[in-house]
Amino acid sequence: MSSLTERLNNKETLLLDGGVSTEIRRRGVALDKNVWSGLTTKTNPDEVRQVHEDYIQAGAQIITANTYSTARHVLECINLGHESKLLNLKSVQLAQQARDNVAQQDVYIAGSMSSMPPLTSHREVAIDGQVESSYQELADGLAQAGVDLIIAEMMRDIENASIVIKAAVSTGLPVFIGFSAMMADNGVDVRSLRWKNTDDTTSAHDFGEMVDTLKPLGGQVAGIMHTRVEDIVPALEVLKQHWSGPLMAYAETGKLILPDWRYEEISSPDDYANEIAGWIQDYGVQVVGGCCGTGPEHIRVLRHLLDEPGN
Repeated sequence: MSSLTERLNNKETLLLDGGVSTEIRRRGVALDKNVWSGLTTKTNPDEVRQVHEDYIQAGAQIITANTYSTARHVLECINLGHESKLLNLKSVQLAQQARDNVAQQDVYIAGSMSSMPPLTSHREVAIDGQVESSYQELADGLAQAGVDLIIAEMMRDIENASIVIKAAVSTGLPVFIGFSAMMADNGVDVRSLRWKNTDDTTSAHDFGEMVDTLKPLGGQVAGIMHTRVEDIVPALEVLKQHWSGPLMAYAETGKLILPDWRYEEISSPDDYANEIAGWIQDYGVQVVGGCCGTGPEHIRVLRHLLDEPGN
């Protein structure tokens, strides 16, 4: 298997999977009000494995283990922090099994590390005395379980993101940094993503300043993810001014319906692929895929796009 670094240096465009948690939910599996899809590895392992297999068969070259919301400090809110290590190991094993079952080409497994606090927390991101050791435990556990890379997802602040990125980089694995952004109220400036609309100002950062602060920590790839499709281009404009390495982009699409955690009004696979084509052509994005709302059909259409002559 060629290394990710070699493929990126050769200017290849690599295809990620689409949304994992939202695809698990779309298949009828309930998500927890506090830990999102974190428990589905334990409660519905066959469905989780099948999601990975479907993404591989759709053409994904990188699949993401279901570890977005399984750090110890998140699971402790439902008194399951003690299960964190085993749950993360099992999540990686399910992805590995899916690769063994259906892969016909090289497939890399990414471990996900996110900024997510327990969903009922008033905070935008997880910041307290225990998160540093929790993230380090997660990073080390992912590396020991055999992931090929770590994706730091929803990096939308400085305090929390710096802890996540440091822990991921310390493993020696390739680290892809996924920033989340939004347009400011003035419709011009790009800010770090806020989604709880509380008085928590932890993540209220100028996007360019946040990238500049975090980039000395390391990482092979930086990009925009869990960001609305229409906000990707403004965020890429800023990111490209502050990051000289390979770029990544995978958007969320659709309208979140609570309390069922469903996504409606999702971009069609063809419309989404057309957006991706522009990001590749105009910004040289090398790692693409989908976030919340996207599914295997989005990835299948992207695979056809990337396989067309000239791409």
